Amino acid sequence: MIRASFALSATLSLLAVACGPTSPAMTTDDITDTSDGTATTGTSDESTTTDPSTAGPSTVTTIEPTTGEPTTIEPTTLTTGAPVCGDGVVEGGEACDDGNLDDTDACTSACAVAACGDGLVQVGVEGCDDGNGDDNDGCVQCQPAACGDGFVGPGETCDDGNLVDGDGCAANCIAEFCGDGVVQAGEECDDGNSDDDDACTSACKIAVCGDGIVQTGVEACDDGNPIDGDACLNVCLVATCGDGVVHTGVEACDDGNDEDLDACSNACQAATCSDGAANGAETDEDCGGPNCMPCSEGQVCAIDTDCQSGNCEAGACGGVTLVVPDCAAANVDAAQVFSMVVQPKCGCHTGGSGGLTMTDAATVKANNVGVAATNADMNRVTAGDVDQSYLLYKVLGQQNNVPGGGGSTMPLGSTLTDAQKCLLVNWVKSGAP
Repeated sequence: MIRASFALSATLSLLAVACGPTSPAMTTDDITDTSDGTATTGTSDESTTTDPSTAGPSTVTTIEPTTGEPTTIEPTTLTTGAPVCGDGVVEGGEACDDGNLDDTDACTSACAVAACGDGLVQVGVEGCDDGNGDDNDGCVQCQPAACGDGFVGPGETCDDGNLVDGDGCAANCIAEFCGDGVVQAGEECDDGNSDDDDACTSACKIAVCGDGIVQTGVEACDDGNPIDGDACLNVCLVATCGDGVVHTGVEACDDGNDEDLDACSNACQAATCSDGAANGAETDEDCGGPNCMPCSEGQVCAIDTDCQSGNCEAGACGGVTLVVPDCAAANVDAAQVFSMVVQPKCGCHTGGSGGLTMTDAATVKANNVGVAATNADMNRVTAGDVDQSYLLYKVLGQQNNVPGGGGSTMPLGSTLTDAQKCLLVNWVKSGAP
């Protein structure tokens, strides 16, 4: 037991020497054995030394062996102080220790490595440090927010990372829009206003005829469609009579001139055969030409067919003139007409066909001589005047030359011989006896 106690005492002494410089030793007297094999200590002296190489005081307990009865040694505690930030020694949980408490250098006063976002501005490295990760406030990645940094900061509506105008975000970091006065991609123009009736519309398009917007001082109208026959022409002028374009539903025609006697009047109405004007292709008022009835005697004509008489002389319609065959003169009476013409060729009239009854010489004369024709403006037979005898016009095929005349050449279904025609001509010339 005594040897064991001595060995333990020696070991502790060596430990004290190893942990630091020697100091006055504490001796233990009256060490005695106990019945349970442990050592008890009678009296002891303790002394405390400080190791100047450590950060703080430490307490070392040494035990000097004594002679006498075995001694019981109580366990002792080795105590060191907490690390001190700023002492220039990196220890404990310190990431760095530059021996100062300056928060603006690379090692903070908390012995942590300076970093962006720690709320401390590192001089020469950071321009700011607001202690957050928000890149849209006044401090962006520890540098003061600025237009062109790619982050939308205070006072900015956009930031595309450049200082170029015309790409959607202006060089002052304000979002570009139609009307800001800067022509950007997709815009044809930008006059800096929202006026729709000037040269640049509010959609930043160059004003053109057909865009549906009336450009003041340039266009009279703009209906935004390609229809040229409505109230607004395709040149953005209001449709008017005389512009050469027929306004559908309003004008019957529009020849683009101020000639009132052509096919289209100055009221943009088409010439007709009943408008009371000598217009269109008419040679006189509502007559002549290819579309209207022939003109009466004395009216203007260009060719024979313009006249009812078929006789256009020096630009005026002459009287009705019958073109007769070359017949030898002869005296003919009604009896000859009945027997040689009516009976063999005009049997229908023996029954009163067409309102003309001829059953004998007397009825031939009574129903023709001095009797007005049903439609034509002359008598059926005017004694002694072949030109005023409608009967001769009918058998010679010239009935259309007579005002009001018309219909088919007589007799129906048959043809008179030249001798029969001359018989009728000579009957009239003979005074229709």
